[in-house]
Amino acid sequence: DLALERLQADWREIGTPQAREQAPLAWRDARSALDRLASGDGKPTQRAEWAFLAEQRLQILRVAVAGAEDGVQLRQLESERQAILLEASRRDAELARLEAEKLRLQALARSEEAERLRLEADSESARRIEVEEMAELARQEADAARRLADAQAREAELARREAELASAQSISLRQQLATIRAVPSTRGLVITLGDVFFAAGQAELAVAARDNLGAVLDVLARHPDKAVKIEGHTDSSGPDDANLALSERRARSVREALVAQGADPSRISAGGYGESQPIASNDTAEGRARNRRVEIIIEGARE
Repeated sequence: DLALERLQADWREIGTPQAREQAPLAWRDARSALDRLASGDGKPTQRAEWAFLAEQRLQILRVAVAGAEDGVQLRQLESERQAILLEASRRDAELARLEAEKLRLQALARSEEAERLRLEADSESARRIEVEEMAELARQEADAARRLADAQAREAELARREAELASAQSISLRQQLATIRAVPSTRGLVITLGDVFFAAGQAELAVAARDNLGAVLDVLARHPDKAVKIEGHTDSSGPDDANLALSERRARSVREALVAQGADPSRISAGGYGESQPIASNDTAEGRARNRRVEIIIEGARE
C-alpha cells in the first residue's frame, strides 16, 4: 500500500516524542488515524477516506509542532520587547517627573510672585483676587499636566497590546500560508483556510491572506473545467443564526478575493454551513479553532 508507506514515512519524520510533548492532541489524532489505516480493515473506498484523514491529521500535527516551536521564539522576543518597553516606561516616567518638577517650580515662582504682589497691593480685595487667580492657574496647569501624562500612558499601553496581537496573528498567518495545499477527497481536491485568515468575528479576509492567494489560484488554473465550491464553517460558540451568517459571509469574501485576482466567477459558488459540519470537538480551544475554517472544493478533481 503506497499511501500507507508514504504516511508511515511522514510519521517517522514528524511523530517524535518531542512532537508528542509539544502537541499531544494532534499527535494522538494522527497516531490513531494512521493505526486505523495500518490495520488493513475496510473496503477500498473506506481506506481511501482513512488515508485522506490520516494525511490531514499528520499535516495538522506538523503545523501544531511548528507553531509550538515558533511560540518559544515568540516568548523570547516578547521578553526582549517587554524589557525594551520597561526601559522606555522608565524613561517616560523620568521625563514626566522632570516635567512635573518644572511645573512645581513654576507654580512656586508664581506663588511667590503672587505673595509679593499681595504685600505690595494697597487693597485687600486686590491682593485676594490676585492670589486666587494665580492659584487657580497653577491648579489648572497641574491638572493639564496630569491628564497629558495619563493619556500618554494609555496610548503607549494600547500600542503595545496592538503590536503584540499583530505579531502573533502575522506569525500564525505566515505558517498557514506556507502550508496551503490541495488535499484529495471523495468530493475532489480540498484546500482549507484556517480561522487566522480572518479577524475574530469578522468576514473580511486579512490583507496578508488576500494578497497571497497565488497557491489557490494555481490549483484552480490546473483544473479549468471543474466547478469550485467554497464552504464556510464555524465552531459552536454564539447563536446558530449568527454563525450561519458569518460562515456565508466568509465564503463569499474568499470567492470575491479569488475573482478579483482573475478566477472565473462562473465556475465558483459560495455558501455557509455555520456550526453544522464540525471536523473536531467544540469542547476544546484547539477543536474550535479547527472547526473555524473555509474549504475550497474543486469538485471531481484529482491530483
